[in-house]
Amino acid sequence: MSQSNEILEACKLKEDLLKKHEGQSLDEILNGEIFKTPYGSCYKIEITEKLEMKTLDGKKAVSQILRDIKLIPGIGPIREQLLINNGYKTINDLTDHPQYSQQATEFLNTIQESPDSLTNYICNRYSQSHPHLLLSSCLKENSDYLFFDIETLGLKDYPVILMGMGRVTDDEITVKQYLLTDLEEEKAVLNCFLLDVDESTIFVSFNGRSFDLPFIKHRLRNYSVKTNLNNNHLDLLHFSRRNWSTQLPNCQLQTLEKHLFNLKRVDDVPSSLVPEFYKTYLQTGNIGPLIPIVEHNQQDIITLAMILSQLREGI
Repeated sequence: MSQSNEILEACKLKEDLLKKHEGQSLDEILNGEIFKTPYGSCYKIEITEKLEMKTLDGKKAVSQILRDIKLIPGIGPIREQLLINNGYKTINDLTDHPQYSQQATEFLNTIQESPDSLTNYICNRYSQSHPHLLLSSCLKENSDYLFFDIETLGLKDYPVILMGMGRVTDDEITVKQYLLTDLEEEKAVLNCFLLDVDESTIFVSFNGRSFDLPFIKHRLRNYSVKTNLNNNHLDLLHFSRRNWSTQLPNCQLQTLEKHLFNLKRVDDVPSSLVPEFYKTYLQTGNIGPLIPIVEHNQQDIITLAMILSQLREGI
């Protein structure tokens, strides 16, 4: 679909929504609630859906990682081959090596005592989309992963208008969304994000390392809220490009949905038009234009979990 046709369809959708939902309240359609925080209130929406998160057995994941002796500092491809020729094929084997025994032992202790620190070893050696990071993700509980996505009123110096977060437990994903019913509620929404993050949290996003997380940090600084949010982060855009860029026309989220899961969104609002839809809500008080924004954000988060599961299945 051309961009002009997409815009025309979105404009028609907005007009239809305004007519359909005139006079209705958020509670009637979105089944949410007012959520109070120390920084004011916002509107909370929560849904739960079935979702089986694929993972690799932790022992198998560790076994694959330990076969890469280049994770030990100072070992490159040439030295790796020399060591393999001399019988040192795994990091376990290196614990008996006169030069690398201490480093190999420290590495093994890291995996056992602090799987999060394993990410540092991997990122010091490889890119942030290396398959080893998917292997290391199998060493944590699925519930430690926070899938998140934001909707904003613009690209810079504009407020966050919707914060979406999902966690997988057992075979279900629960998506919590915090919506600004007016722009004064942004600090409350940002606080909701912080409430869902602790030291064990691992972020999962789609281009969130470059956009969503820096945007959140910037908005928090705007309110003089100090936090580092330097948790480990799986940005699935880069993993997707690594895995599927040669097979698909592009690696946009909805392209991945269509080709990987045979999903096609209905009555979706393009990301570029989210600000316009939200402004229409502010101007009219009609909740209609909010509905596709909320549904778009919900599906983005569910799709993130599906993509991570698919990526793990392929390692």
